[in-house]
Amino acid sequence: MTMSALALTVALAALPFPAPRVLQPTKDMKCDWGTVIAADAAKGELKVTTAAGVVTFKVAADVQLFGKDGKPAGAGSGVAAGTKVRVYYVIEDGAKVQEIDAQ
Repeated sequence: MTMSALALTVALAALPFPAPRVLQPTKDMKCDWGTVIAADAAKGELKVTTAAGVVTFKVAADVQLFGKDGKPAGAGSGVAAGTKVRVYYVIEDGAKVQEIDAQ
């Protein structure tokens, strides 16, 4: 294993948030959690109340929602208001969702 691969492995082992259910964490990945206010599949948006306030995430049609059991539970853009979620995202022209886990 090269030094850079080893450094990345060590850095990811100490994530500042719980690991996603399916995705492999990256150094650019971020995580927020809270309660869904609204999901708009037509706009590709998900609004979540977090500790920092309301955050609007960009959600592509292929983003998956995972249930509490870790199994696929439908499209991320269709998550119901009131659902407690953990949202994994990257900053790429806004907060672009990679995975949504129901809590």
